[in-house]
Amino acid sequence: MDHNLAQRLKAFRERTKIKMPAIALLTGIAKETLYKWEKGTKPSDLNDYFRLKAYLDEMENKFHEEQLERDTQKPATLRLPLNLNLLPVPQTDGKAAAGTITFFNDEPELIVDRINAPFLGPVDGVIEVTGESMAPTFGNGCRIGIIRLNDSRILNWGLHYYIIDKNWQGIIRRVYKGETENSLLLVSDNPNQHLFPPIQRTWEQIEAVFKIIAGILRY
Repeated sequence: MDHNLAQRLKAFRERTKIKMPAIALLTGIAKETLYKWEKGTKPSDLNDYFRLKAYLDEMENKFHEEQLERDTQKPATLRLPLNLNLLPVPQTDGKAAAGTITFFNDEPELIVDRINAPFLGPVDGVIEVTGESMAPTFGNGCRIGIIRLNDSRILNWGLHYYIIDKNWQGIIRRVYKGETENSLLLVSDNPNQHLFPPIQRTWEQIEAVFKIIAGILRY
């Protein structure tokens, strides 16, 4: 059997939890044959092969359409608590834009855009970049995918992070060790370092640190 079709059959059953006898009933192909095909045995009847292929094409398209419909019905933004012990929740009223800090029961929350992009890995949400301080890496209008850190003091020097200070202002910078053990050096990617000079921040001035997973030019 076509290796790709065998993988599709297995993945479809795992995703939908459908049993093989049900597929056999819907396709008219013996369940024993389907089990063999799923394990990689080549089909002896091409008509059955194309019947299964047509069934998978139809059901996968239907599954993706339903998934898209569910996604479009979800609120476009999430309230992402800075407190790791609290879970993100949908922003049902949609009043605050992504990148805004709001408060719920005295807990600060970062509003982020929802994103469905499994290829990026775990992403808590997306916010838009404003300004050119991080150009050309992250230009004005592009998006960044961010994730909360279990321990914000364990950082990899030279990587990009999204930092929220005690004034509830967010900033994207490369992060390096500061002049003291209790400080960080925040560096712009813009070649014009005179316009965007490095910034020193102590940990007491920082409210939260998010790791930047990816930059997204189109969203």
